[in-house]
Amino acid sequence: MKILIPFKTPTINHLYGFRGFHKFITKEAKEVKEKISDIVKKTMKEQYIWTGETTPKLIVIIEIHENWLTKKGEIARKDISNREKFLMDSIFEALEIDDKLIFEHTMRKIQSTEEKAVVTIGVI
Repeated sequence: MKILIPFKTPTINHLYGFRGFHKFITKEAKEVKEKISDIVKKTMKEQYIWTGETTPKLIVIIEIHENWLTKKGEIARKDISNREKFLMDSIFEALEIDDKLIFEHTMRKIQSTEEKAVVTIGVI
């Protein structure tokens, strides 16, 4: 299954707010999670979904497409792993699959002027 998220996904730093010691998910994060869920559900209708009887071992490949360079052409200080947890949780929640089934996981930075994420999920 290949899922295209046609926008820049937020980093962990932009997902949560704090009131004293209480941490909460921001309105922006809730809206993005809902958008991702809608995309995943539409993709599920269009693509084959594993429906076997045994528990699968999944492989997940995440490609984050955006400009990874500074104006000087140097590599920008952007942490790709800050995008991972929220994106994976949003997708797997929409799929109603426990992410404990992931046995192999790869993340890639793709240099691009278009901001998007491409998530490929397969069975090992």
